[in-house]
Amino acid sequence: MSDMKPEQIAGDMLPTSTASTPVVDKVNGELRNFVFLLLENFSMVALTSAIDVLRTANLLGESELFSYQLVSVAGAPVCGDLGFSAVVDASLTDLDLSKVDALVVCGGLRVDLQANPTLTRFLHRSQVKGLALGSLWNGVFALAHAGLLDGVPCAVHRENRASFRELFAKVELKDRAYVIHENLFTSAGGNSALDMMLELIVASQGKQFVRGICDILTCDRINDAGEPAFLNDQAEVSLPQNLKDVMALMENNMEEMLTPEEIATLVGITRRQVERLFQRYLGSTPTRYYLELRLKRSHQLLTQTQLSMSDISLACGFVSYPHFSKCYRQFFNKTPSHSRKQL
Repeated sequence: MSDMKPEQIAGDMLPTSTASTPVVDKVNGELRNFVFLLLENFSMVALTSAIDVLRTANLLGESELFSYQLVSVAGAPVCGDLGFSAVVDASLTDLDLSKVDALVVCGGLRVDLQANPTLTRFLHRSQVKGLALGSLWNGVFALAHAGLLDGVPCAVHRENRASFRELFAKVELKDRAYVIHENLFTSAGGNSALDMMLELIVASQGKQFVRGICDILTCDRINDAGEPAFLNDQAEVSLPQNLKDVMALMENNMEEMLTPEEIATLVGITRRQVERLFQRYLGSTPTRYYLELRLKRSHQLLTQTQLSMSDISLACGFVSYPHFSKCYRQFFNKTPSHSRKQL
């Protein structure tokens, strides 16, 4: 047993900070460079969920697609809700706002909800007006205190909704896990921070890329769609059992691929019915869906195993390596050998 006292453990430093170089090769208006402002007792779960999306995007893209840094009002380390202090990169006044796209205020269940004059003055600065502004948990209070949410829909944790409504009658409070409205985005809790960040980066990376992130970060979700609702307009609709059966057949038959006719026969419907199901519920074709499954599997094998390129192409149902390489390059915008070099 450790001889450390609880108050000693609570004072431990958590080296969360890993500021990266701002992304400059981007389209105007894209959110690529994030700053997370930590308030005392911020939610560690909400923060790490948000950052995990950015780090996983960089890992999957095999380049620095996004940057982030942690800051505090005064530049001192900040203690989170788990009792660990996070090292920050800068104070608010040290920030170079010309290299920031989005500022996210990170709250938590025990964060002080009173207005912070220093933070409010900072949010009123002219340079801040050009940024996207967001919040995690009840960090939304800081934005509302600064008068930045009047007439704007937003989300806040259930524990704080009553007080929020009393304080900010002009703000349109929504009973939702997160809300994205133009250049303002708010998340109600820890888990919703992940989905909100995923949706935010769709604009620059596309839905297909974000689905790849979901394969890594949300693979343990137990639902029909297996991904956040915003990735599929039909995700809130329960998938028909026939479609689930087809998807399972494809998932379990990649090396020896099934023909469209074989799949339809095994499920007990016609090929045309299969096509209609995919179009209606997934917005795709069976052929395209099957191909994407195989390419995602190949990426996993390339980056997680030492199998040869030829063995991987065969294991994923491709008739030849040149054909596999061509499809892989079109889908991931890089060659299989480039992905293998990342091992």
